[in-house]
Amino acid sequence: MKRRWWVGGVLMLLLLAGAAPGAARDHGYRNGRYRSDRYTPDNSVRLRLGLFTPDGKSDYFRDAERDFTGNAKDLEDIVGGLDWVHQFQGPLGFMLSADFFQGKNDQSYRNFTDNRGREIVHTTTLEITPVTAGLVFQLAPERSPVIPYVGAGGGVYAWKLRESGDFIDFTTPQREIFTDTNQDDGAALGYYVLAGLEVPIGSYFSFFAEGRWDRADDKLSKDLAGLGTVDLSGRRVTGGVAWHF
Repeated sequence: MKRRWWVGGVLMLLLLAGAAPGAARDHGYRNGRYRSDRYTPDNSVRLRLGLFTPDGKSDYFRDAERDFTGNAKDLEDIVGGLDWVHQFQGPLGFMLSADFFQGKNDQSYRNFTDNRGREIVHTTTLEITPVTAGLVFQLAPERSPVIPYVGAGGGVYAWKLRESGDFIDFTTPQREIFTDTNQDDGAALGYYVLAGLEVPIGSYFSFFAEGRWDRADDKLSKDLAGLGTVDLSGRRVTGGVAWHF
């Protein structure tokens, strides 16, 4: 089910930017970067929440869209994430990230119904759990009231794909309907790029909003063997809060 409430959340973050410059001037941006004459390492933990929209550009999703109602974008749903960032001296930082996404969508056959004219429905569930490492680059000085940044990285994209419900057995003359669950899972290497804005609200905290574009796919096996590859790519639009220490 599509969820559009995240738009309001991102807009709220941007509105907070109006109040942030005063807070940044009063407290000095970042926790201890300028407390002494020497450089002090800066670390932060970031919590993110937003929306992930799958691309669905693979054999599995193309075939499913041909035979069943809906498409991969109907799996769009909430994604949550956690980052740890170590900021080196200057604009460059190192980031470790972990995310979790689960999307569900009910699908029915496009050209077939049961003997009572009812839809033959199953539920498709896609879970993706990326664990990645990357670099982030700040595009404005540390004491700026709003700091744009970009980044890129890669890692392991663990995934699980499940189809559960009613299906047609086309090998039988009567095209019998049966109930079953088909499942596959695995882990694939992938990468991402990102762009975002960070807004300091004090010495130790900041708000941020960002978009990430993921690219990963894997070959299906197990219950879904023979259906080609599953696309794990998509767009993550998230916002959150960072704690600097």
